[in-house]
Amino acid sequence: MATDYNAIAKEYQASKLLPWRNYVESYTFFELAGDLADLDVLDLACGEGFYTRQIKYRGAAQVTGVDISEGMIQLAREAETASQLGLTYYCQDVLLLNLDKKFDLICASYLLNYARTADELDQMCRVIANHLKPGGRFITINSNPDFRGSVAIMFPYGFTRENDSYDEGAAITYRFYQSDASHIAVTNYHLEKATHETALQSAGLSQIQWHSVKVSPEGVEVHGRDYWSAILSWQPIVGLSCVRAKG
Repeated sequence: MATDYNAIAKEYQASKLLPWRNYVESYTFFELAGDLADLDVLDLACGEGFYTRQIKYRGAAQVTGVDISEGMIQLAREAETASQLGLTYYCQDVLLLNLDKKFDLICASYLLNYARTADELDQMCRVIANHLKPGGRFITINSNPDFRGSVAIMFPYGFTRENDSYDEGAAITYRFYQSDASHIAVTNYHLEKATHETALQSAGLSQIQWHSVKVSPEGVEVHGRDYWSAILSWQPIVGLSCVRAKG
């Protein structure tokens, strides 16, 4: 069952404050993004604008956010009203997206893992390619198809991951825990790396690379290296980058 982000928008926003989000997810994301100065950027599955705002802070000329959840986009627009950065947000399904514009960089923090079938993944990749300038890049943090850890192994970081199976299209349930032990659940879907690569290549994207997530030096300083050993060893999430061919 697809996740109703309208019902958990504020709780999911709060989950972005967990230490691993900053020291592992965000650190890896911006390592992949590289120099953002003067770029026109499209942030897909932008949620409440967590990365959309940071991309602008890091020098992007323009940033556009897209998310399917009205609740998430409402939070993003409220943040924009409170501190105006010139960000534009659209509440739209990425599968149907057509902004009639091409971007230097498209990024996503968890998008492809919502595709339930190879056909849906193909469509996502076509939309991405259609919105990229020749030579433009797509980078994302994604649920890692190769993860085979136990459900509880990520609990020390404030979340768990449970695969129903490793069949194509099988559900993956992430649970994010609050300080009072309550939690929210988010559903992703399992598709193999080869399925992703085929979809990206069919859409005209090349130089496809998978990137292991890393912990920032600050994260090591604050929590110690041993604290991060499980997430770095098991890699529940993974980076991915590719390029739209020139010409």
